[in-house]
Amino acid sequence: MAFDPDYLSDSSSANNQRRERRRQEDKRRMAYRRAIEDYRESQSLQATFCDFPELLGQTDHHRSQRLY
Repeated sequence: MAFDPDYLSDSSSANNQRRERRRQEDKRRMAYRRAIEDYRESQSLQATFCDFPELLGQTDHHRSQRLY
């Protein structure tokens, strides 16, 4: 049985393609997971602020008022 470098490169190329495809799938999966976590965090924050509606409209309002 002779050594066939073309066969070796085909196998290596297939492994590299598989590895790259797996890496891309992992990236998509992690992005999806981060999006879910961000959504849950925003929902939690929204629920927290719904308990205190008076805080929703405050954006440095007390600093913008001048005292005469």
